[in-house]
Amino acid sequence: MKKPTPNESNAFNAFVERFDSFSEGEGPLEGLTFAAKDCLDLAGRAPGCGLPSDADLPAPASDAAIIRMLQAAGAHLLGMTQMTALAYEPSGTNAALGRPVNPLNSAYVCGGSSSGSAVAVAAGAVDFAIGTDTGGSVRIPAHCCGISAWKPSFGLIPVEGVMPLAPSLDVVGFLAPEAADFVPLIPVLIPSGAREMRFRSIAFALDVAAEAPHAAEALESVLKAARHTGFTCHDTEALPLIRDCDPPVMTLMQGEAYRAHAARIASGSLDPVMAKRLGKGAEVSESDLAAARAALTALSGETLDAVFGPDDILLLPVMPCETPRVALCDPGSPEFSARALYALSAFTRFANGLGLPVVTLATGKDSHEMPIGLQLVARPGRDADLIRAAATIERALDLPTLRPLIRRAMS
Repeated sequence: MKKPTPNESNAFNAFVERFDSFSEGEGPLEGLTFAAKDCLDLAGRAPGCGLPSDADLPAPASDAAIIRMLQAAGAHLLGMTQMTALAYEPSGTNAALGRPVNPLNSAYVCGGSSSGSAVAVAAGAVDFAIGTDTGGSVRIPAHCCGISAWKPSFGLIPVEGVMPLAPSLDVVGFLAPEAADFVPLIPVLIPSGAREMRFRSIAFALDVAAEAPHAAEALESVLKAARHTGFTCHDTEALPLIRDCDPPVMTLMQGEAYRAHAARIASGSLDPVMAKRLGKGAEVSESDLAAARAALTALSGETLDAVFGPDDILLLPVMPCETPRVALCDPGSPEFSARALYALSAFTRFANGLGLPVVTLATGKDSHEMPIGLQLVARPGRDADLIRAAATIERALDLPTLRPLIRRAMS
């Protein structure tokens, strides 16, 4: 295999480095292009991890496992994408490297932490992209950029060669223009995956929807499409589960992130805002971490069963709010709101805590003509079924495409 050749083209600041197409593999993904978040290893190239170029990270000897899998199936790696520092910020803001620009409207955040991967897909630079997701980091940018995300079940995709943030929560995730674009990945990444969609019931999180009035029409459109394709739909309550998951998830995220990156904090090389954010985990003890894991294990039993069953798909919004303006999420802006930043992942973190697979759909526009993302959530190990179900519902949706908006933005 040839070494990648740098390519300087970089619309919307999506890439930290672009390559000329260099993979010569053949297979089921032949002809498809992808980008990878810059916290994945590429042999001989030090990952940037969203840090300044003088961070002096070591160059790995081999590619990340997921990159090897995709290239072996014939996909072409076109570049490494921007990300927030250490994948620990949900809006896309990066004080050192600048933020990728949302192709739909530059005044609004693109979402993070897999910011560049989402922008590269939304701008049409690649067919799909690799991200990571510890608390919503592929789903939030998919919502903001009007594309789809797949957060796999915990442990399904190997994390070898991927920078850790919180290993109890981390997954490798994917972004693509539509949910149907994940279907070709099934035989490559889930060899035992179902060939047919077997879900037939939607559990609609009515109480969560009440907290997100901006998504009401989008949710109704998905329910209508689901019924049209043969799903039965019933209401459920998911807010108690989401809220009960949050304390142990935050304990794990803060405690494990601090342990993963304590040396960088001690070196003084991090941006002060990031150092403070990571430093919150210093007070989390090993017993706190053990208690958090036990709490999430308990919630994954009868409490989860009461929300949606093994053969249900849970439907809820990605975010409790519309896509925010850049200034609202920029700590350097007088308009900055820590509460607004925290809210971006309010409806996504629970899925990481419980190891649940999620596929998001871009399903309409908010009051500022920005896209709205919805989550379809299943039980662990049902990824292939979930992808096919999402694609089935997506085909039945009567929604205007966002691609013309992106093309106008690029012209």
